[in-house]
Amino acid sequence: MNSNNIRVMLVEDDAFWRTNISKYIEEESDDIKVVFAVDCKEKALEIINEANKIDVVLMDLNLTGANLDGIEIIEILSERAIKTIALTSINEDEIIVEAFESGAINYINKSSIYDIITAIYQAVEGRNQIHADAAGALLGKIREEKKLSVLTNSEKEVYKLEKKGYPKKDIAERLYKTIDTIKKHSKSWKKKLNA
Repeated sequence: MNSNNIRVMLVEDDAFWRTNISKYIEEESDDIKVVFAVDCKEKALEIINEANKIDVVLMDLNLTGANLDGIEIIEILSERAIKTIALTSINEDEIIVEAFESGAINYINKSSIYDIITAIYQAVEGRNQIHADAAGALLGKIREEKKLSVLTNSEKEVYKLEKKGYPKKDIAERLYKTIDTIKKHSKSWKKKLNA
């Protein structure tokens, strides 16, 4: 690859990480150039809307407090076929899965920053290997989906909301069903899953 051939945008609200990630990438690769390092979703979207060619976006997930607004941007970038790698300190399985469902092509914890160069090359070459930081969460999601395949869609909805701690009354309101229907679905999924 030619020097500075891969154009990267880093979206990171923390100045320490923004500076050090950019510096690390610049020092470790002649082929990768951080062309934009921005601190909020508005600036990221503005740059994308100006149609600047970006090969890969490194996206922090919490740009405004703990709002997970980076996931919103991943979804927008995915719709525009822009390759996005979640680069965050969050390691909760549910958030990892949500990032991939929104269109992230990889997920790397900031503690694994030294793997970012390889991940960028893989993204550009279209041979994404899911990073070890995300593999366990995705495997867990696959296992859960397989387990839940015996349930009807209604039973799955009730199961997932009950697992999140919602009481039956709230589930009934959310799903526009009677409490008796929710109780029936709850009993059914428990029987099918031997729970």
